[in-house]
Amino acid sequence: MFITKKIKVSLDHKWTVEWACILALFGAALYLIQALLFAHTTTSRLDEGAYLYKGILFATGQYHPFAPYGVWTNKAPLSFLIPGYVQLAFGAGLRTGRYLAIFLGLLTLSGLWVASIHLNGNRWLAAAAVWILALSPSVIATDSQGLSQVVVACILTWTLALALGEKRPLWQLTLSGLLAGLTIMTRQNMAAVLPLLVLYIFWQHGWRPAIFSLLAGGAVLVFFHILYWPYIMQLWLPWLPHSVTTTFFPDLQGSYLATSSTLTGWESRMLGFFYGFRYDFLVLTGSLTALILWPKTRDWKTPADFRAAVFLEVLFLVLTLMHLWASVFQDYCVFCFDSYIAFFNVSGILLLVVAVENLGKNVHPLRQVVLALCVVVIMAGIGYSAFDKIGNGLLSINFPLLRRGRVGFLDLWTVLSNKFSMLHNAALKTVSASAGALVGLVLLVAAFWVFRQMRSKGVNYAYVLALTTLILGFVFSPVLAAVKPNCPSDVIAANEQVGVYLAQNIPPGSQVYWAGGSSVAPLLYLSHIKIYPAQLNDGSAFRIGGDPQQLLKYGFYNAQLEDQWLSQADVVIVAVEDYAGMKNRLIHNGFEEWSSSPVPTSCTESSRLLIFGKR
Repeated sequence: MFITKKIKVSLDHKWTVEWACILALFGAALYLIQALLFAHTTTSRLDEGAYLYKGILFATGQYHPFAPYGVWTNKAPLSFLIPGYVQLAFGAGLRTGRYLAIFLGLLTLSGLWVASIHLNGNRWLAAAAVWILALSPSVIATDSQGLSQVVVACILTWTLALALGEKRPLWQLTLSGLLAGLTIMTRQNMAAVLPLLVLYIFWQHGWRPAIFSLLAGGAVLVFFHILYWPYIMQLWLPWLPHSVTTTFFPDLQGSYLATSSTLTGWESRMLGFFYGFRYDFLVLTGSLTALILWPKTRDWKTPADFRAAVFLEVLFLVLTLMHLWASVFQDYCVFCFDSYIAFFNVSGILLLVVAVENLGKNVHPLRQVVLALCVVVIMAGIGYSAFDKIGNGLLSINFPLLRRGRVGFLDLWTVLSNKFSMLHNAALKTVSASAGALVGLVLLVAAFWVFRQMRSKGVNYAYVLALTTLILGFVFSPVLAAVKPNCPSDVIAANEQVGVYLAQNIPPGSQVYWAGGSSVAPLLYLSHIKIYPAQLNDGSAFRIGGDPQQLLKYGFYNAQLEDQWLSQADVVIVAVEDYAGMKNRLIHNGFEEWSSSPVPTSCTESSRLLIFGKR
């Protein structure tokens, strides 16, 4: 009887494990379907074209990272070299870059599963971690392009998978340190990963593994800095005091000349901030919830859980604050905050995995109030960030009014404009934020009702509110982070068709002036031309004034160089949308139209490319 019962329990456990694995596989399949959809229907943008094209230039030896008078290497070298060498092996083009991104995305999912198992062995939580990504269409849309986000996310995930948990072998911890070094050499904005990782390994695994991981990661950094010295130091110049840079690196000062920028208003900064919560609700809200409901040290299930949670919370917060500063608090890319989180959102997901079973069930009333306020503010902010999606619908809601004994109806917009003289745009944002706050208040009430039903189980209101918020956030993530493909046609096929056409119609060895849009993806299919490398970054590399030779040294250009290049070029490629602004300059420099590409590079006719050659 005892043996039979033991066998039954074993079989039940086996089925539980298998169902969790099957659920995770379904999540991976859903991720793959969405990634393929976005890969084929998302218009290529500046960063993607630059990463892929610079990568193939570096891989083929036409240019070298950080070399003077070459390509502006504004990011760490592996962000270009990894896609570059993959294209060298499988063929240059948008298809290779995006399929590489999908492959790395699937590797990220597998790393999340492994890391979650190492954290607590709960396969259902590991499956939930996979589904958090599978239900994040905005993240998938970013990670299905040839950008550095997915490369960093993949390396970081496996860095954590090898280090988290108890009793990790020395070789895994050493390899984790090496991967942390590679993460930094893919994007310098991940510089905090290695020191925080080494501190965690020292705390959890001891001094010997910490030294090995530090040496492995440090060796990677030293290797690349020796390989590309001294111009690789331009990566760190914005981080260093001006006195240090002028004293020790006087020759690099021109590598980060300031560009003209437009001051951004507080409303745009608020939008950029709450876009992050809207598109990455679970990781941002989850990390904040864990911080508010952080239990006492003795209340954690195991010391290993406590150490891993501290490490992941600090890592996520440090990286979030760094990228928040670089986006919302600067003028360069205010609306980049949500896409920046894609670099390290895996650390937030793993924090949820380890924290969800350890959240404080009995916390001080003040912390409960803070959590409730945060929920309402976050929901109001999410509503505010979606004003362009929901605002008009809310303003069209009709309200009954009693006038002169008769019941009539007025829409909300009429009420607001007549009673408060509110402008339409302000009304959109106000009603959207109010609707979000109302949802937050409803959430508070619903959580209180659940709390009343669970009071006998020894939990307090904040704990129930946290779980309710996170569960609903998980379920409604596809709605919060909904992203539609921005092109109904196949972007990859269109760029391949355009690329073949350009290759057939531009003579070998031609000096090409690029004015075909912000992304140079169509040039990936032309291996026989010469380019002006500063144009690969479009307006990001443009500087007002300055010495032309000094600008060229670091991969920048100005109006004087633009005119010089146009007069020297054999062929000019112009997008239809930019032709009107260049028409007179083309005529003045003796160019005539040869032909136009058979299809646009995206789904709009304005992206069609025109080819001009010297008469």
